[in-house]
Amino acid sequence: MEETTAADQPKTFSAWVKKQNAGLWFGLGYLAFSLLFFVVSFDLLYKSRLIGAGPGMYPRWLTGLSIVVALAYIWQSCHGQVFRVGECFPGRKELTNVATVFLSCMVFVLLLNHTGFIIAGSLLLLIMFVPHYKLWQAVLLSIGISLVCYGIFKICFSVPLP
Repeated sequence: MEETTAADQPKTFSAWVKKQNAGLWFGLGYLAFSLLFFVVSFDLLYKSRLIGAGPGMYPRWLTGLSIVVALAYIWQSCHGQVFRVGECFPGRKELTNVATVFLSCMVFVLLLNHTGFIIAGSLLLLIMFVPHYKLWQAVLLSIGISLVCYGIFKICFSVPLP
C-alpha cells in the first residue's frame, strides 16, 4: 500500500475524484445493480406450478453469476490493472463533442414528428458539423446526407419515415 503524506493529499474534490480507482467504483456500482436485481428476483417463483423451472430461475442464476463477476472484477481492479478516474475521463474538448452529439440527438427526437425526417436530420447533422466545418459546408453536408438517407430508406428499403 502506498504511503501518503499531507502534501500528497488532494486539495479539491475534483483532484480527489481523479485519484480514485475507476475499476473499483465501476465494480461497486455493478455489484449494487446485481444485488438489487438478485433481491427482486426472489419475488418470482423459482419452480413452476407444473413441472420445471419457473420465471424466477433465470433471473436468480443470472444475477447470482453477475455478483460473482462483479466481485472478481473488483478484486482484479484492486490487485491487477489499476487505472485512475483521471486517466480514463475525456478532456474538455472531448466532453464538448459528447455534449454536442447528445444535444443534436435530443433536437432530432423532439423535432422528428413535427417537421419530418429531412429537416430534423439536417438539424442533427448541422449541430454536429458546425464546429468542424465552415457554415456553408456544414449546411450543404447536412442537407445532402439527410436527403441521401431519406432516399435510401424511403425508396430502396420502403421504410416509412415521418
